[in-house]
Amino acid sequence: MTLPSRVQDLDVGAYLRVLRGAMVPILLGALALAALAFVYSRSRPPVYRATASLAALPTSSGNSVINNTLVSAPALPAGVVGRALRSPDVTRDGVKRLRATVPDSAARRQTLANIAAELRSENYRTIGLAAEIDQNLIGTYEISALAGTPEVARATADAFAAALLQWDRARALDGINRARTNLITQRDLLGGQLSAGGQAVGERTLEQMRSEVVQQLQQVEVLRQTVSGTLSPIASATLPVDPVAPKPLRNAILTFGAALFFGLLLALLRDRLGKRVQDPDILRSFGLPVLGLLPPVTLRRHNPRGALALLASGSFREQLEFVRVGMLSRLGLTDVAAAGPRSAKTPLVALSSANMDEGKSTLTASLALICAQRGLKVLVVDADIYRQRQKDLLLSRPEKAVTRHQVGDHEVWMQVQPNIDLLTLLDSRIEPAKSQRTIRAMSNHYDLVLVDTPPILKIADTGPFARLMDGLLLVVDVNTSVEQVERLVDETTRLGVNTLGFVLNRYRDVGNGYYEYRSTLTGQEVKIHG
Repeated sequence: MTLPSRVQDLDVGAYLRVLRGAMVPILLGALALAALAFVYSRSRPPVYRATASLAALPTSSGNSVINNTLVSAPALPAGVVGRALRSPDVTRDGVKRLRATVPDSAARRQTLANIAAELRSENYRTIGLAAEIDQNLIGTYEISALAGTPEVARATADAFAAALLQWDRARALDGINRARTNLITQRDLLGGQLSAGGQAVGERTLEQMRSEVVQQLQQVEVLRQTVSGTLSPIASATLPVDPVAPKPLRNAILTFGAALFFGLLLALLRDRLGKRVQDPDILRSFGLPVLGLLPPVTLRRHNPRGALALLASGSFREQLEFVRVGMLSRLGLTDVAAAGPRSAKTPLVALSSANMDEGKSTLTASLALICAQRGLKVLVVDADIYRQRQKDLLLSRPEKAVTRHQVGDHEVWMQVQPNIDLLTLLDSRIEPAKSQRTIRAMSNHYDLVLVDTPPILKIADTGPFARLMDGLLLVVDVNTSVEQVERLVDETTRLGVNTLGFVLNRYRDVGNGYYEYRSTLTGQEVKIHG
């Protein structure tokens, strides 16, 4: 029976392989973007920032006349002050003061144009406000300005600070003007005939009341000349020395970091969105048998002799036996040792994959070891010009203790393991016909030849080389995309390669319950408990 596919656990190793594969183009792209950001920043004109400071003071004046006539101006929150700074009235006043204090120049024209554009779009950058106000609305305001020259930046900050002070003074003066209007109205009324309780007010009383109003009016007139609102100047802007922008090095570093982060994120996202070979049924849909389901194993580069330890794993060894039996049956043999004398044609089996790091080299070494333990004499050929790993995986003795000799463009390492010899390719490229002749000439001394080849989708000569072999095992990682497997099968079919079947690597359900195996000998499905 066919079991339903299960969701695979989080495979950190798969993520690391994806990132490692995409790291070089992502790094190159990030470096290119960082260089462009650096050059672009260097080409931009400098921008200077100047800052003027104001103080927010208590609102109580302590004057009874002002308090009684409601002329005191209350303190305002920082948000209201910020909105006032960018209001059309304050902006016009600030622009007018800037024109009056700074001679015409390109920097001044650009600053005025920026202020006008920001006022229309309400996207303010040239004029800024920073506030440090306590709960009693007492503290400081800093009015900052950006401009193309230090002089224009300082003048702009001072001009808008003065404009804000004038707005605050006008706000306070508005209360005094209302008090003055009220007192003038009272004075005019006292100029006529008044009555109290239906009886006319005496001339003496009327004159006394008029005198008090006039006295209050005089006090209000004095306050009109000295009113200052709740804001007071602390310090005018100083002339900036260094520009705040552009900063080429900072921009380049930020661009590099952002490009690296988003590049890695997109690589992971692209990998996750693609359909992956997570189940053997997906591989069977290509019309080839799945000869084994190998579980994930830990085989570190700093511990290359780990191939020997893999055979101690029950589930791994068990599945490796299925691969061995399936491989031989697909070649038409039940047992190589029983196929005939050593003079009979020795099967040459290539192992390959779509990409690197799918486990074909580990499978080659492990398959050679398990066949050697069954008494077969095996020749392992390391033809992977990308990374020759068989010597590291199989050699258990110091290199000086191993007999070796050169055969053309190949080097033979004798007895790297009991019943196992190793043939390594010395050239940096594959010559299919030449290599096949060398391997075939040596194969008469062995029961089985296993050839570790480069990934088929990476090296063009791998396919023609595999066609010269008696069979090809395709190793597929569970995180390989279905699209790449399709390309792999199409390429081997187009070249007429005798593909024996798939080996699904890093399949996590092995050993965690029941899995399905279709015997290549009987064609029947066998359910095995891992």
